[in-house]
Amino acid sequence: MYRGDGGHWHEYTCDPIGGSFEVAISGFSNKVSWLVFCAFHIGKAVEKTGFGKRVSLALVGSMGQSALGIGYAVCLAELILAPFIPSNTARGGGIVYPIVESVIASLGVDPHIGEDPVGGFLSFVAASANLISSSLFVTGMAGNPIVASKAADIFGIEFGFSEWVIGASVPALLIMLLLPPFVHILLRPKLDFTNLSQNIRRQHHALGAMSDQEYRLCATLLTCLVLWVGTPYFGIDATVVAYMAIVILILLNVLTWSDVVKNHKAWDTFFWLASFIVLAEQLTALGVTDWIGNSLSRSLHNASPLVCTISLSLAYFFSMYMFSSISSHVVAFAGPFFAAGYVLGCPPKLLTILVALFSSLAGILTPFSTGSVAIYASQGYISQPKWFMFGLLFSVLSLVVVFTVGLIWWKIIGWY
Repeated sequence: MYRGDGGHWHEYTCDPIGGSFEVAISGFSNKVSWLVFCAFHIGKAVEKTGFGKRVSLALVGSMGQSALGIGYAVCLAELILAPFIPSNTARGGGIVYPIVESVIASLGVDPHIGEDPVGGFLSFVAASANLISSSLFVTGMAGNPIVASKAADIFGIEFGFSEWVIGASVPALLIMLLLPPFVHILLRPKLDFTNLSQNIRRQHHALGAMSDQEYRLCATLLTCLVLWVGTPYFGIDATVVAYMAIVILILLNVLTWSDVVKNHKAWDTFFWLASFIVLAEQLTALGVTDWIGNSLSRSLHNASPLVCTISLSLAYFFSMYMFSSISSHVVAFAGPFFAAGYVLGCPPKLLTILVALFSSLAGILTPFSTGSVAIYASQGYISQPKWFMFGLLFSVLSLVVVFTVGLIWWKIIGWY
């Protein structure tokens, strides 16, 4: 027996032999798991063909005439790659980070001298841009589909690719726009562009002209993007689109079956994500989520739905200090906070988009919140105490944007 909504007792029947195994593997048939799995292989195609590196180099080469220009180039690279590479660590650490480090070296920064304003500026901008781009798309970070899944379970709402982009676009893009000048004010970097252009040209030359595989990949990615954004019109599920993309990339010889088999990051994430989804579902099924949600809601029972929504989202945001993994944070707290919001009558889409945004944005609070942030922070261009301070300052800026511009935007589109 467990106590559910409204304090009523419910009976839970357990089949310890057949039922336990059936529940344990149920996450592997969840469409969220397959969406992320397929997106990892699309990301592998972007990496294998060199298209991701080509896009990043082109942006840095065309915009790299000033510190702010390079900062915005890094932001654009993350934004372009985020819909198709669902691992923020793979995107930030595997594609963008090597280019950022190359730019830092071209600007004459010695990686062994420790703290440096130039290296710190680019590292913090790149780490933050990685998190902002992760918050903008449901496919931008492996934990995002769990947020959408829990919202569907608790609120009964569909929060797919198009809903996520529509809701997150205005506040996330404004935060991205403010990021480089904000960090520039904090660090005041002085850049030497003597060797940068030559270094970019050398890397471009090494890539050569665009290959047939890159053109095939571009056509596939554009098709995916159109179908994902147009899900309400075409009626094709986002997971089906991603699965079709993998088949097409294999048929067009952009990927081989060997690439799929050897993509250990995709298989590894598929297994733990499916397991996390089962864990999250069972926390709800066994009443744990309801219990935590009811406990949270008691302290806010006299407040208005909007005040409750803001309070819950702020508590969710700063609870990231207790975690060293964004995905673990989502699995542990997204369900309980949604359950509390349900009890308190919070607007479902408003609370969902706040949790969706804050799941990634809160990662900048610490230098160890996720793999991509840890990679940039470990270079030592910014000391750990300063990273905590800069992270808190940028978080305050992000929260101000979300609770002013964001609330106005969500009011306009009728989400509360």
